[in-house]
Amino acid sequence: MKKSPLKIKNYFVTSLSIKANPAEDGAKSPLEDGVNLVTKVETAQHAENKRDWRVALQINCSPAEKNVCAYVIGVELVGFFEVDKDLKEELIGDVVAANAPAILYSAARELILLVTGRGPFPPFALPSATFIDETPSSKKRLEEAKKASEAKAKP
Repeated sequence: MKKSPLKIKNYFVTSLSIKANPAEDGAKSPLEDGVNLVTKVETAQHAENKRDWRVALQINCSPAEKNVCAYVIGVELVGFFEVDKDLKEELIGDVVAANAPAILYSAARELILLVTGRGPFPPFALPSATFIDETPSSKKRLEEAKKASEAKAKP
């Protein structure tokens, strides 16, 4: 095991809403199938200390299309992170963008399991997720590939 270059200093929940579906069908529906999961991440680098970051994660789970799901969930967490002094500066953005939301997502998963475990339906666990596609280098590669594809398509 290798120590992570990202240290969580503190995190807290800023918003939590979990509503059990009052319809009878809520108990019959699979908890992960038919659920629309949307995440939103906001990152902010400290103005003076470039190795300190604030990361906010919003997670919303609701029925997909006309499906019914047992719970409608909305949660927001905010975390404060510090990047190890030995990490190269050009890697900081990628490390924060991929790992900080993943740490907060895991905390949200446990919180949601805890609360829904006291609900009328079986506990709900957020499915596994990755935030690797949200890194600056991944976004840059995607944009370059898109431009190359568009250039190829032009006559």
